[in-house]
Amino acid sequence: MRAFLAKVALGSLLVGCDSDETALPSVATTKKIQSDYDAALSDATNSIPFASDFARLFPVSRSFFSYYMGGAGPSSFVTEAFLFDRYQMRMRIEVVFDKERRKVKSFGEPEFQLREVAKVVKAADGSLYVEFDTDGYRTFGTEDWQRFVKAGGDFSAIGYTCKTNSPSPGFDDWRKDEEMRMKGQQ
Repeated sequence: MRAFLAKVALGSLLVGCDSDETALPSVATTKKIQSDYDAALSDATNSIPFASDFARLFPVSRSFFSYYMGGAGPSSFVTEAFLFDRYQMRMRIEVVFDKERRKVKSFGEPEFQLREVAKVVKAADGSLYVEFDTDGYRTFGTEDWQRFVKAGGDFSAIGYTCKTNSPSPGFDDWRKDEEMRMKGQQ
């Protein structure tokens, strides 16, 4: 949560650079923004059918908004899951919030991505380099998603064969790193 609040504070400062109001937001304002964000995230997860299907099929998934404040680009709801110690499954949907930014007023067509990780290498400084297998990359839309959901999450329903018993080297390090980064934003 502290990382999210720091980003909100920094973002508010940077967005306001051309104005006379460049002071950091108050603690109360920052808490309000966090409360609104959390409410919007809960609403998106429950009111967007694709999101509730994703959560049902991938119970160990995480969700967040990109460009929640909307200043740098259109807001999107993103949810993702790590699968079989080899894949990253992600859904992204552009959303429009209500005036208070606590509920999703409307949403666009989702885009689904399945990315296969070839390997994850840890650099000397501790950072991770993720190498994706381009042959294992798949993007699809609602028609394939509906077939996938109807098949109970079986990727073969959309013509994709997952390697379910061949973990990618270093994948678990990347998953743990991503989980730690997300926890820092809550």
